[in-house]
Amino acid sequence: MKSLLKVIFLITILVGGLFIGYKLYQRSKIKYADFKPNTQMIKKVEQNFKVSVKPEFDYSYAFMESGVIQHLDRGYSYDSIPTELQGGILFQGIHKPAKGTSVTIELYQPYTIYFFFHSYVDGGYAEIFKNLEGWKKCEVAPMYDLEGGDHGKNMTMYKFKGNPGIYSIPETTADRACFNIVFQEI
Repeated sequence: MKSLLKVIFLITILVGGLFIGYKLYQRSKIKYADFKPNTQMIKKVEQNFKVSVKPEFDYSYAFMESGVIQHLDRGYSYDSIPTELQGGILFQGIHKPAKGTSVTIELYQPYTIYFFFHSYVDGGYAEIFKNLEGWKKCEVAPMYDLEGGDHGKNMTMYKFKGNPGIYSIPETTADRACFNIVFQEI
């Protein structure tokens, strides 16, 4: 009887280990993804507004909903989304833009712009946004990769009510400015 219990115990550990190993393998497989820009969505969205970044990098747009991919070069997804962002249009860039990245937004009609970034790996955005006129800090921000630990819980978000025109976000002062933008029609 003891040997049968040992065998059952070992099989349980083996199956559990294989399951955990498989989950970790699947997670690592999508961590560094290579999502392609959605050219049809870009064409449609850019009739209403356009985001330009310097230095340039690949980008796309998607609807902001639970499970949406955060950036084109990672498999992270937004798991917790404040109500005011749901259904908006998400600008998806890259996960770690270089120091000196600037953002220009051209609106062709009124939108509320939500700009959010990682609170610790912010590329200097915490200081930059303190000095930007018209931007208001929000109490809550979206969170990503909640299954992967705490790193995606620490986001800061600002919002701005914009009329047709051009709006600039100054250059980042450090590398790895993990950010996204969401647009909601006013």
